[in-house]
Amino acid sequence: MAVDRKQFTEKIETGLKSNKVYTKFYLNFKFNGKSKQKVLDYSQKQWDKRTRVSKAKAQLIQERNKEVNTGINFNENSTLNAVAQIYFKLACDDSAWTKDKENTYNLYCKNGIGTKKIKFVRQVDIDSLRKSMEKKGHSKQTLNGCSPRTIKKVLIQILKPILTYAYENKAITDIPIIKAPKQHRNKKIVENATEEFTTLYKVILHLYKDDPFYRALFLFALYGRRWNEIRTLHWKEINFTKNAYTILAEHNKLGIDQHYDLPDIIKSTLLQIQDNQEELIFKSPITNKELYSPKRQLDRIKKETGINKLTMHYFRHILVSTMSEHGVANTILSASLGHTNSDTLSNFYLTVNHKVASQTANLEIKKIL
Repeated sequence: MAVDRKQFTEKIETGLKSNKVYTKFYLNFKFNGKSKQKVLDYSQKQWDKRTRVSKAKAQLIQERNKEVNTGINFNENSTLNAVAQIYFKLACDDSAWTKDKENTYNLYCKNGIGTKKIKFVRQVDIDSLRKSMEKKGHSKQTLNGCSPRTIKKVLIQILKPILTYAYENKAITDIPIIKAPKQHRNKKIVENATEEFTTLYKVILHLYKDDPFYRALFLFALYGRRWNEIRTLHWKEINFTKNAYTILAEHNKLGIDQHYDLPDIIKSTLLQIQDNQEELIFKSPITNKELYSPKRQLDRIKKETGINKLTMHYFRHILVSTMSEHGVANTILSASLGHTNSDTLSNFYLTVNHKVASQTANLEIKKIL
């Protein structure tokens, strides 16, 4: 009997949804390329909502483990692809970051090095993969080669943990040496950060003075949120009473729920949006689903501000450099952006304004003298 999926409107986590009243739950996940579905009916149970949700989550884990434990294993004769599949299912958190890594693996490794038996994967294979990525990628933007950051992600953040997992499970006797490229092209230079920041703020308020939807969207970007975090934000994750909002684990790179302060300007703008305040905040007016990209509106802002290299991610670079110019500590900036390692700021985001820094230093020297 076919499952009526329309009744399951409330997303709890990846692979698990419920009906409006949280009495029925729909489990839906893939394993080994096959879709697994199951409906849980707790309508006759004398449980509160929290217990029902907890039971459904536990059942999802149990169903996944059942699939994994049904003859699924690997050894030295298994392909790298087979090991990778089990690694992503068992050793990784169920988050958007894990899914992103799995998709990246499939894009760059699956049809090449991934077809080799794990015991035959050598350093020369990894060097060959790196060289091929340096010459050509899989999009128009990477026709002349992938960025060092992308190559490092594939080799260090994805391939190396998979090989380590195989080693820990005694499928291989050693881990090949993996050399990552130097990160020399990633840092985007922000000149006159404070000026750009204030210009963007004024332009956003001006262009969208009668459109709170896009005003709130771009204000979230200006305050440091990633595009994926913005477009997946739900009304139920906004706490207007406590002036806070939550980026769920499945939508950020750390794999844990992250709680942030809700600025008054964004709060007041959100309250102006004519919406039933259910499900997604920034849903597409055409499909009623997640927005793919606000490219047209971004082009309007670029034209109005003259910041031609502006992207949704570049907002973060401008914010970091602006806050640094005003003496905000790296640890605070790191936490506000959703990082745990403050070195990420120096390596990829922060542009030092030598003039502002020297002015600050000269003032301190004057105090001493």
